[in-house]
Order: sequence, then structure tokens, then C-alpha cells
Amino acid sequence: MTTKPSDAPWADEPFHLIATPSKRLTDSHSYVHAASGMANAHNAIIRGLNAIIQQAPHIAISTDEAYSGRDVKDLLFYVQSWIKMVNHHHWVEESFIFPEMEKFSGKPGLMAEPLRQHELFHDGMHRLLAYASSTKPENYRWEGLGGMKEIVDSFGHHLVNHLYDEIDVLLTMKELDSVGLKETWEQAEVLAKRTGTIGMLVSLSCPATKSWKRI
Repeated sequence: MTTKPSDAPWADEPFHLIATPSKRLTDSHSYVHAASGMANAHNAIIRGLNAIIQQAPHIAISTDEAYSGRDVKDLLFYVQSWIKMVNHHHWVEESFIFPEMEKFSGKPGLMAEPLRQHELFHDGMHRLLAYASSTKPENYRWEGLGGMKEIVDSFGHHLVNHLYDEIDVLLTMKELDSVGLKETWEQAEVLAKRTGTIGMLVSLSCPATKSWKRI
């Protein structure tokens, strides 16, 4: 039997992953490490969003013969977990990375644009979390007015554009002190690991900061 290529869309669609800076930059300066680490984190977010967009249309709704309430519950739990992971990532940025980068660089406003971009998708993600948390399996819809696709489409491109743009900002930090930048970045990693627990997926308990105070 001849193996045939799959007709299924690639997993890394509709949003393409970010190229890892360290794959093309040979500079030993820590800005490459910081940008690459952030790109890896952002790609995890993009993969999660792609997974929702790829899988959700295939979850049968209550009027379908193949409907399974358990399947819907699993999908909605996945959506909640993804949102809380993204919210935690942005909480770490707003509470530590952004202010510390500006303080270390001596450039107030350096991270102002990435911070402003958070507002472009915050409300949409808040709506999606509310939908995934409160929707009963029999009321789940992907397509149509009030469906989950409508919510995802309202913020998806804003989120992904932001994830790309933030890497560009980090790549401008070549002129900063490499050792100092590395220390700042490592402190951010410690904070992210300390607060990013499995329990976070059940209830996001990070202190409220700026745009994420309503989540």
C-alpha cells in the first residue's frame, strides 16, 4: 500500500511560529538568549491557540449524532488552561520584566508599546475565559453568532502580532550590558517558574497588575 500524504492541515496553522533568533544569530550577547527564550514561550502560546482553532470545529455539538458532553468539557477545560497560561505569562511581563527592563536600560517607556498591545487582546481573552468557564456542554457552539470562533477571531491576530513585535523589541537590546541583561532575565525566569504551577490552571492566583486585574 502506498503511503498517502494527509489531507489534514498542518498543526502550525493558521498562525505561523516565530523563528528562534539563536538559530540565525551567532552573537554571544545575552539579548539573543532573552529573545530566543521569549520566542520559545510565545511559540507555546501560538501552538495552543492553533490547537484550539484546529480542534474546536470538530467537536460535535448537542444537535449532532456524535455529540459527547465529555468531549465538550475537555475542550472547554483546555481553553481555560490555555488562557490562564497566557495570563500568567503577561502577568510576569507586567509585574517584573517590563519595569525591570526599563529600569536596567535607563530608558523609560522602552516597553510601553508591548504593554499597550496587551490591551488590544485582553478583553477578547476575558470573554473567551468567561465563555469556556460558564458554557454548558449542550450550549457549546464554534460557528455562528455567539459561538467560540467569533470570540477567538476578535483577538487572535492582535495577540499573535504582539507576540512577534515583542521579540523585535528584545532584539534592539544589543547595546545594553550583556551581564546585566542576563541577570535581569534570569530573575524573570525564576519568578515565572515559582508562580507558574499546576494550581495556576485551576485558579490564577497571581496578584492583579494593570491590564490583567480583571482576569
